[in-house]
Amino acid sequence: MRTHSRLESRCPDCAALERGRKQAEADRDPSKVTDFNVLILRHRMTHPAEP
Repeated sequence: MRTHSRLESRCPDCAALERGRKQAEADRDPSKVTDFNVLILRHRMTHPAEP
């Protein structure tokens, strides 16, 4: 289950990581998909808390 806040949809880093994950999925590279999932989660922790 993926959740997106307004902040994440405007964040260029989030967008780039999502594109990378989608490309890895298209390339059928499950290891790289997992790597991107971890990077996305770590990056989202740097976002300020939602009100």
